[in-house]
Amino acid sequence: MLLAAAAAAAATVSAPAWLYPMPAGAPHFAVADAAPATRPGSGVTLTGAATRNRAIAVDWFPDPANPPPPIVLRASQPGGYACGYCHLPRGEGRPENATLAGLPADYIVDQTEAFRSGTRTSASPGWVPTEAMLNAVAHAKPAEIREAARWFSRQPFVSRVTVIEAATVPVTAPLGFTLAVRPGPSEPIAGRIIEVPDDPDGFELRDPRARFTAWVPPGSIARGRAIAAEFGCIECHAEQLNGWGPGRSPSYILRQLIAFKTRARNDAGAQPMQAVADQLEMDQMVAVAAWLADGARAKPG
Repeated sequence: MLLAAAAAAAATVSAPAWLYPMPAGAPHFAVADAAPATRPGSGVTLTGAATRNRAIAVDWFPDPANPPPPIVLRASQPGGYACGYCHLPRGEGRPENATLAGLPADYIVDQTEAFRSGTRTSASPGWVPTEAMLNAVAHAKPAEIREAARWFSRQPFVSRVTVIEAATVPVTAPLGFTLAVRPGPSEPIAGRIIEVPDDPDGFELRDPRARFTAWVPPGSIARGRAIAAEFGCIECHAEQLNGWGPGRSPSYILRQLIAFKTRARNDAGAQPMQAVADQLEMDQMVAVAAWLADGARAKPG
């Protein structure tokens, strides 16, 4: 009976295309392969091609006195990914992947093992950021993963997203594996979360200071808070409400809620969240993600 109920719950939601944007056609690059690239306030200059080398993380603001572990900055084996390429050197993350800064080290290790074992995948088959994570854990050694996890857990989390409730939003198109504003008339938000980088070129160059705007349906934040109170989210996450959740990408949060409900996240530690997600419809999950991302209003009290 329980398995049947879980299967029925998973069948009520699917992975919407707008939440898993995929580039079509030739990619747009902020800087051509051979051209120099830098960022304001940085003493580092790279070629455009170097900013897209997945085996080497772009560290625009290195700290010689406190460098990240080697696995964060450089893949340990040919064909691998540097952890900091996707998640950025200090775990700042981007909407298409996890912000690791401030997460418990044991949690990070457990999740890499879930990817490795196949108990954590994506609710949208072929989602490239998940495929990249599978590649990274396949090439990384357990000791390297633990070292990276300790590093990311010690980094301070700083929110970089502004959440705005709006009935209409700018027209967007995929930029890599997120969205970016494109010329055109506004359109109804239609129950979506539309999250975009404020500076698309800086985002493409993997600037860790990149900020984001996320538009959510009107009333989402208050509704999400009420849902969270009803299901006891605040009580379970109380110790981490200033770490794991508030102020992080609502797009990422929503993808995880869908993953719990569809059992794309199915490791042992996922069961409590599966029980919650099974009871939520898509519009409720959107509201919870909006509330949690709006860090100022997601704190208890």
